[in-house]
Amino acid sequence: MKAKRPSAHQLRLDAILDKYADKEQRPGAERRHVLRLWHEYLYPLRGRLLLALFFAIFLNLQPYFWAYMGNAITCDYIISTGRAIPPAELPLHLRWTIYLFFINSGAHILVIIFTWQNSFQMTYVGQKVVFELRKALHERLQRLPLSFFDGIQTGRLLSVVVDDVETIRNSVANTLQRIVVNLINLLVGAVILLTQNWLMGLVVLAALPCYAYTFHSFRPKIRAGNIAARRATAIMYGRMEERVTGVRTVKVFGRERAEARSFTELVNNLARLMMHLVRMGSWQNVIATTISAVATGFVLLFGMLQVQSGVMTIGHALFFYISAGVVFQPAMVFGDLAVEFQRISVIMRRVFDVLEEDPEPLDRPDAVAVPDARGEIAFQDVTFTYPGDEHPTLNDITVTVPAGKQVAIMGPSGAGKSSLLYLLMRFYDPDSGTISIDGTDLRDTKILSLRDRITLVMQEPVIFSGTVAENIRYGRLDAEMKEVYRAAKDADLHEFIMSLPDGYDTVVGERGMSLSGGQRQRLALAASLLSRPSVLLLDDTTSALDPVTETRVRATLNRLMAGRTCFVVTHRVSTTMASDLVLVLEDGRLTQYGTPTDLLTQDGLFRRVYEQQQNESADK
Repeated sequence: MKAKRPSAHQLRLDAILDKYADKEQRPGAERRHVLRLWHEYLYPLRGRLLLALFFAIFLNLQPYFWAYMGNAITCDYIISTGRAIPPAELPLHLRWTIYLFFINSGAHILVIIFTWQNSFQMTYVGQKVVFELRKALHERLQRLPLSFFDGIQTGRLLSVVVDDVETIRNSVANTLQRIVVNLINLLVGAVILLTQNWLMGLVVLAALPCYAYTFHSFRPKIRAGNIAARRATAIMYGRMEERVTGVRTVKVFGRERAEARSFTELVNNLARLMMHLVRMGSWQNVIATTISAVATGFVLLFGMLQVQSGVMTIGHALFFYISAGVVFQPAMVFGDLAVEFQRISVIMRRVFDVLEEDPEPLDRPDAVAVPDARGEIAFQDVTFTYPGDEHPTLNDITVTVPAGKQVAIMGPSGAGKSSLLYLLMRFYDPDSGTISIDGTDLRDTKILSLRDRITLVMQEPVIFSGTVAENIRYGRLDAEMKEVYRAAKDADLHEFIMSLPDGYDTVVGERGMSLSGGQRQRLALAASLLSRPSVLLLDDTTSALDPVTETRVRATLNRLMAGRTCFVVTHRVSTTMASDLVLVLEDGRLTQYGTPTDLLTQDGLFRRVYEQQQNESADK
């Protein structure tokens, strides 16, 4: 017989599952993550968990109580009162009626109280786990090396910190409670059934392996679907974050419709995956429900036969029938929990993958603090390659910069200029060779102490949402306002700030988008100047400044950095001519080094750039 051809929908779904499939198998990862979650985050809350479990167990065992009450009322009360009650028995009958009223009312009141307490304790546990996880994730992200962020989208990290952790809050503690409660419920029910009628009890328990086989059969498909769904969600977050951040670029190229179509495809893929998971869960539930219906039918049939033969009373048969249904309920819940556990295990893997990332190189045991450095910088045979790249970005760099000098770094794009500054900040360590400050290897210094002495102003500075004053104070939170004013004046920014509606208390938008490129660079420069570094690194910082402003800022830097070392990445000859030394990089190699005057006498990149810019100025 010819095999049935898969539908277009199934082919599309298979392609999506393959696209987001787990390519990296890590045996034992699920168990390790579950144990870590328990030991680090749930075990400290064991008191509240046990209290919540006590309330939950009581609430889940109450069906047996009500079944027993029904049996007692049916057999001992209703049936016995089907005859006329002798006057002598009326007080006893009335007393038992009152007892039943108070027992029933008290049980309902306990259910209300225990339900409230269970909800409160589980909410506390969930919120505490979320707090600790988000704190740990944030602390870890702050300590991760730049190489980690180079290879991941910001939106994907946000989906882990916000979406995944929230899912853990909603699921983990609740899932743990449901596992324990339903397991106890199942065991108690099995004991009750076997003690009441061992033959009927075996009929009920014989259905349980069928549930286990059903859950085991669906597990691989549900796990693969959950992995694909979480990855599709992360990609959607990343795509949204990128396009919102780069909305100006989207509009410049008129890509609104194309972006809408692309995002719709992502959302459609995620919707297909979610429907696939719902469909798998529904089929699993249908099969489990069918097993329950068939087994319960056998129990009812067998019970009625027992009643007709006089072996059991009607109340006893009804009690057994209700108890059998209660036993099957945990078995069906375990099916839902199997689906939920697969989803949680995927989420925990994403969260703990971040927490288990290697942080920045730790300080060596004998690392020393950097004093108020003079600023002599030496590169000795330094070679550096970015993680994942095949060719070195910097190759065999050897140069010594005396303390207190202003050094201009020139070179074509991709020559390694910014990378040189990143190595000085110890964002990365060289593959070979050494970099030293005042004769001390940077790897022998404490990182935080080093960054107190060396400050970098990046080419595209990041401005945080907040007030202008808060952004300037970012490097020195204890700075007084008069120092903030002075730093702003030194960066030629004070007059602009005073023209704002609220002056230094004006709130700038996210990423400083309400400021021009030059204003953002001057704001970042003011923050760096406030920290009064021993070594200042400027990564093409003045590129967005007009010539007049650049001249004023350069004059300020010359005054403030007198006697201090300053590295300036630049493409402007005017900046290099005002520097003490010029360092020229080409293809990651140091090709020229010396004073501007000396380099003008040499045939090389510096003189060619100088002549080109001079000719362009003459043409104007």
